Amino acid sequence: MSIEQAIINTQKARLVIEDNSTLLISATYLNNIKKYSKNEFDTIAISFYYSKKGDIEQLGEPKIMIGQRAAIPTKLSEDNEIIEYLPFRVAWNKYFLVSAPKSNEDDYINLFVEIYPFEQVLLRFPRAL
Repeated sequence: MSIEQAIINTQKARLVIEDNSTLLISATYLNNIKKYSKNEFDTIAISFYYSKKGDIEQLGEPKIMIGQRAAIPTKLSEDNEIIEYLPFRVAWNKYFLVSAPKSNEDDYINLFVEIYPFEQVLLRFPRAL
């Protein structure tokens, strides 16, 4: 896989709340990347960075939906090969993998991510070709 493929298939969001805490979200849609193109699920790797001292886990588990389907995030270990495919890797980020059965309803994959106390964010990816 080339880094160009990963960058093209990555969306980012930056959320800030009243106490100036920042949550950075980076998500890479893996189905448009050759190694994962034959997957029967829409699969997305997500990384989180929380600026406040402590860890993202103190906020609780993120609520994630792919389209209209709830997706359970699976935490990736630091040595998981999927992390090597991501264009923006940082040692202090937390990485998760989510997937949902493919749907042919739209030309885009909508990823909704919410972690309290931050607002919900929508990231959109073009569907795999």
